[in-house]
Amino acid sequence: MKTESKVTNGNVILPITSTGEGKKLIFFNGVGSTQVIWKQVIGNLKGQYQIVTFDFRNHGNASASADHSFEAFLSDADSVMDAVGSGRPIVVAWSFGADLAVSYAASHPGVIGGLVIIDGAVPISEPLVEDEAAMRRSLDSLAMKFSMLLMQVTPYKYALSGNAIADIVIAADANRQQLLDVYAKVDCPITMVLATKTAGENNTEHVKRNNRLWREGGQRLAARYPSITVKWLDGGHRLPLAKPVDLAREIDAFARRTE
Repeated sequence: MKTESKVTNGNVILPITSTGEGKKLIFFNGVGSTQVIWKQVIGNLKGQYQIVTFDFRNHGNASASADHSFEAFLSDADSVMDAVGSGRPIVVAWSFGADLAVSYAASHPGVIGGLVIIDGAVPISEPLVEDEAAMRRSLDSLAMKFSMLLMQVTPYKYALSGNAIADIVIAADANRQQLLDVYAKVDCPITMVLATKTAGENNTEHVKRNNRLWREGGQRLAARYPSITVKWLDGGHRLPLAKPVDLAREIDAFARRTE
């Protein structure tokens, strides 16, 4: 049975969807995506689960907010987990949502039963953004604005300006350079699935550099914390859409191991 509810975080209202019964899985989305991003992954799961999805502020049917800081998004996660996070659920988190999930787990010992991290929360050694001004110009271009406008009529709609997205990317870069020590505070099992070509597949120096930093970050994490399983899937960053069967298989296997 499908149930829909809402949770309030200050002046922001966040929509939550819950279906099924069994081990609870709570899904954290990335920036520019909504709970719809998980449809194919959820459809390929074989286990018996209570599935919980939701939208962060400025995404989907959640309220708009001028505050798009890392702390604001983390407070959304806090509010949702307070409402539906009982019973030590497994949190499945992608991209920026993975960074939020790791930070949440580190500051809430005993709450989460396990983390499935998907192509996010990698402890990089230096920023992925080499030229902030150029990135901001690109995100503020007419083509990008038109693309964002078109998104409003899709299930992936979001209300973020180019500059807001740039702010989030810069914050994620800064956070990821501190993540190696943050993982030490997480007290639940973790499995991580990373894309081999998270920055893209073209052969520019920028793309090659960022794919290398991502790969090295995953390797560094596995070396520092051998209990964390790090696996790689060939392809780009949008794994929930490109590799739903593989991700569902990893989630099912992780859920069995953490029973």
